[in-house]
Amino acid sequence: MHASASTKARTALVLRDAIHLSVCLYCNHSSVTQRRRPRYVTRAVSSKKCAAQKQRCSSAFAQHETPLDPLSPAHDLIAAGILVAAIAAAWAIARSVNRWVGALALVPVVVSVGWIAVIALDAPTLASGTADDQAAANQLWRATQKASARYQSLTNARAGGYVAFNPFTDPLVHYVNPAYMQDGRVLDPEHVESLVYENTLRGPVLVAAMYSLEDPNAAPPDVGGQLTPWHRHDDLCFTPGGEVVGAAPSCPPGSATYFTPWMLHVWLVPNRYGRFAADLDPWNQVAVELFG
Repeated sequence: MHASASTKARTALVLRDAIHLSVCLYCNHSSVTQRRRPRYVTRAVSSKKCAAQKQRCSSAFAQHETPLDPLSPAHDLIAAGILVAAIAAAWAIARSVNRWVGALALVPVVVSVGWIAVIALDAPTLASGTADDQAAANQLWRATQKASARYQSLTNARAGGYVAFNPFTDPLVHYVNPAYMQDGRVLDPEHVESLVYENTLRGPVLVAAMYSLEDPNAAPPDVGGQLTPWHRHDDLCFTPGGEVVGAAPSCPPGSATYFTPWMLHVWLVPNRYGRFAADLDPWNQVAVELFG
């Protein structure tokens, strides 16, 4: 009786640990879709509808988390360790109890990995727009790509007056041009207000240009309807001097949240979310980090 009770107790502990590790694996990788990013208000002018959900995060700009992060080996090792531990726990149960209970303990791991694979391969549905919308969006993208080509080198961007707006150690770094932010121009490819670089294994890579209005109260122009959704932040913490120091609800003392001007990303690298989406798809981001 005592031996049986002891075996049952050990089995219960191993099963508990296996389930715990499987849940950790799921939660660690659920960031594929639940990416940490700022809360956005988005707008497709012609439809007057939001093009994406509002979300919160603890950073000032879009920072994505993916199952793999080439720039953070510790992140990858933790994910691999959780996976190995969960499989090992299921194997231990199969050895100490029976193979069916071990297989049951392995189910959460298989489901989590399968779910990640489905998310990775399932491309989001993108708005199609009218023929005129598509033509206008294509024209803006081509003009922006051509004008931004000279800034493939971050050195050229800095020489052109662009300065880092968020820490240059972040995965994605926004460089703004203070002169262009106040020149009164709107959607001028030769005077784009911000450039976005991604830190990769080969150095900074230009991944997007970003247009921004000067007046926070001004409505954005309609370019390509739902194909070109403008967005703005409503949870960034600003100091009286205009410096971003965090995001709600954790604003430092003396700072406050305000609506930013409307802005429009133009992605110069493949992006499953669309060429004008508010964010870069995490899997596309990993590809840029690895291959530039």
